[in-house]
Amino acid sequence: MKVGIAFKLGWLLAGVSILASGLTGFYAYQASRNLLVQSAKEELLTTAQVLARRVTLNREEISRNLQVLSNHPAALAALRETASADQEQLALMFESLMRANPSYFQIRLISAADNGQERVRVDRVEDRVMRVTGDDLQEKGHFSYVSGTLKLPAGATFLSRIVINHERGTHAGLEQPSVILAMPVIGDNGQAKGAVVINVDLNSVFNTLAADLPKHYQLFLANHHGDFLIHPDPTQTFGFDKGRRVLVQDEFAATRDLIDGKASSALAEVGDGRYAEAPVVAAFVGRAVRVSSEEDRFILGIAQPLAMLLEPANKLGLTVLQLVVGLCLACLVIAALVARAVTRPINSMSLAIQRFAYEHQPATLAVNRHDEIGVLARSFNHMQDEIRQQLNALEASREELDHLARHDALTGLPNRRAFQDRLEHALARAQRSGERFALLFIDVDNFKTINDRWGHEGGDVVLKIVAMRLDATTRKVDAVARMGGDEFVVLLDNPAHREDIATIAEKLLDSVHSPILYAGQELKVGFSIGISRYPDDGNTAEALMARADQAMYATKSAGRNGFRFSSSKPQPSSPAAL
Repeated sequence: MKVGIAFKLGWLLAGVSILASGLTGFYAYQASRNLLVQSAKEELLTTAQVLARRVTLNREEISRNLQVLSNHPAALAALRETASADQEQLALMFESLMRANPSYFQIRLISAADNGQERVRVDRVEDRVMRVTGDDLQEKGHFSYVSGTLKLPAGATFLSRIVINHERGTHAGLEQPSVILAMPVIGDNGQAKGAVVINVDLNSVFNTLAADLPKHYQLFLANHHGDFLIHPDPTQTFGFDKGRRVLVQDEFAATRDLIDGKASSALAEVGDGRYAEAPVVAAFVGRAVRVSSEEDRFILGIAQPLAMLLEPANKLGLTVLQLVVGLCLACLVIAALVARAVTRPINSMSLAIQRFAYEHQPATLAVNRHDEIGVLARSFNHMQDEIRQQLNALEASREELDHLARHDALTGLPNRRAFQDRLEHALARAQRSGERFALLFIDVDNFKTINDRWGHEGGDVVLKIVAMRLDATTRKVDAVARMGGDEFVVLLDNPAHREDIATIAEKLLDSVHSPILYAGQELKVGFSIGISRYPDDGNTAEALMARADQAMYATKSAGRNGFRFSSSKPQPSSPAAL
C-alpha cells in the first residue's frame, strides 16, 4: 500500500499538535503552581512582617507601662522606706495593671540596695493576682535583669533573654517560657535607686498575636543563635534548657543568613527532614532588638502546608489534562483530513500557545473560524477564561468570606464577633487614656408577635428597618451591631455626661415611633434598652455586657419601651411607642 505525503504529513502534524497540547497543559499547570507558591510566599512574608511589627508594638506598650510605673513618685518613695503608704499605692497600681494584662506573670519593684531586695511584688496565681509580702520577698541583685537595668539611663528598657523561668516562688510563671522587661527608677541625684520589672508570659503573647491566623498556619520564633522558642512541636522548643540545641537553621537552611545578620527576610520551600511527608512553604523575618538586651535579634516565621496551597493548582491541572486530551483527539482527526490546509494555522497557533505558556499573556486565536482550527482555538480560549475566572473567583471568595465573617447577613451591621473586637479596642483605649464609654443593649419589643403573625419574612423586614434607623440615629464614631435575633447593641464613644447617654437613648426610642409598613399594614415596635457605662459598671467586656443585659431585662419588667441605666431606676417610656 502506497502512503501519500498528505498522510505522512497528517501524522506528523498530528504528532506535533499532540506534543504542543501536552506541553501547553504542562506549562499551564507548572505556571499556575509556581504562581500560587510565589504568591503564598509573599503573603506569608507580609504576615510575618505584620506579626513582627505587632511584637514590637507589644514590647513598646510594656515599655510605656514601665515608664509610667518607674516615673511615679510612689516608686521612688517606696524604695526609701518599708511598709509605707507609697508601697500600698504602688501595689494597687501593679494589681490593676496585672488584671488589665493577662499576659503579665509578675510585676516587681526591686531596690538597688540590700542585694536587690524586692520592695513591692504582685504575682499571678492561677486566675487571680496576689501581692507577695514579708519574708516571701527575695533578693534579686544577682540576676542580670536587675544589674543590667540599674546601669541604664532614665526611661531606658532592659530586655532579658527568653527562657524557661526557674526562679523560686514565681507562682504561675514557674517553669513557663517568659521574658523579663525592666526600667530603672532614678533618684534625685540621677542615680538608679531600683528597678520596676515585668515578667511576661511568652505563650500568652504569641497566642494572642496568632489568634487571627488561619488554623493551618504554623508559627515559629527563634533567638539570635537560632534556638527555637516557639514551634508547632513543643518538644522542639527551649532545647538549650534541656542540654541540647534545636536550631531553626538546621530545619530551614534558608534562615542561615538571618542568623548571621546578612538578610532581613528569607523564603523557603522545604520537603525533607521532618517535612518529608508534609512539605511546607515558609517565610521568616529577622528583627534586631532595639533596647538594651541580652539578645541581639529574634527570628519570626510563618509556614503553610504545601499540599493545602496546591489544591487549586491540582484541580486546575486535572481540568487542563482533560482539555489537553480533547485537544489531542481533535488534532489527530484534523491532521489526518486536512494536513496540507492546516499546516500554517497550526504553526501559528502553536506559537500563540507557547507565548501564553511562557509569558502568561492571553493569546490572540482564530476563534471566528468555522472549522476544526476554530474549535481548537475556542477551546484554548475557554481554558484561558477558566484560569482567569478561577483566580478572580478565589480573590472574590476571600473578600466575601472576610466580609461575611464580620457582618450580619440580614442587616449588614457588624456581627457579634466584630462588635467584640470593637469593644475590646474601646476598653484598651479607655484604660490607657482614661476615657469613658457607654454600652446600650437593645431588645425589640413585640418582635415575637410580629414574627408569629407575619412570619420570618415580615420579621426580617422589621429587623432591616430597625437596623437602618439605629444606624441613622447614632453618630459615626459610635458602633451599632446585631448580636442575633432581635437583639442589638450600641457602643457610645466617650459620652460627656450621663444626660448625653439618656438623650441618645431617647432618640433611639423616638426612631421606632414611626410605624413600619409591611403588606399594607402598619407594624409598631418599641425598644427595651439597658445601659452600662465604663468604668462605673465594670472594666471588662463580659461585665459591661452582662450589666447592660440585666438593665435591659429590668426595663422589660418595668413595662418595656424605655431605657434603664445599670443599678438605677427605670426611665419613663416614650409616649409615642407601644
